[in-house]
Amino acid sequence: MMIGLANTAEVDALWPQLAPRFQEAIDRFGDDLSVADLWQMCRAGQAFLMVALDGQKPVMGAVLQFQKWTNGTVLRCLILGGNDMDGWLKDFPGAVVKVMKEGGARRFIYDGRDGWAEVIKHWKPKRLRATYEVQI
Repeated sequence: MMIGLANTAEVDALWPQLAPRFQEAIDRFGDDLSVADLWQMCRAGQAFLMVALDGQKPVMGAVLQFQKWTNGTVLRCLILGGNDMDGWLKDFPGAVVKVMKEGGARRFIYDGRDGWAEVIKHWKPKRLRATYEVQI
């Protein structure tokens, strides 16, 4: 399985196949960015679309963005969704680390449900904070 960054010219072709998975994640778990926001960020070069391809079919997509934090540059995962996790998960860390090194980041940041800590436990993730929602 091939995992890498799509160039901006490829974003429009890949997006219709990935957007439903992103929307599903947003609908189930909430997000501060819409699928349209993420698409525009990738098209404008403000974020990167990482994809895992099984042949010509995308089975995973992640929107990644370099951000300047007070203690250095981080690579932040804004959203991740896909199918066939067993097929791409083993190659995902290496692909992320490659992008981090190329962009000068030493830390990978992601927001997600508690289950993701188990999925990437080999990275030994550290919990930084929790996000709470109160409906009135």
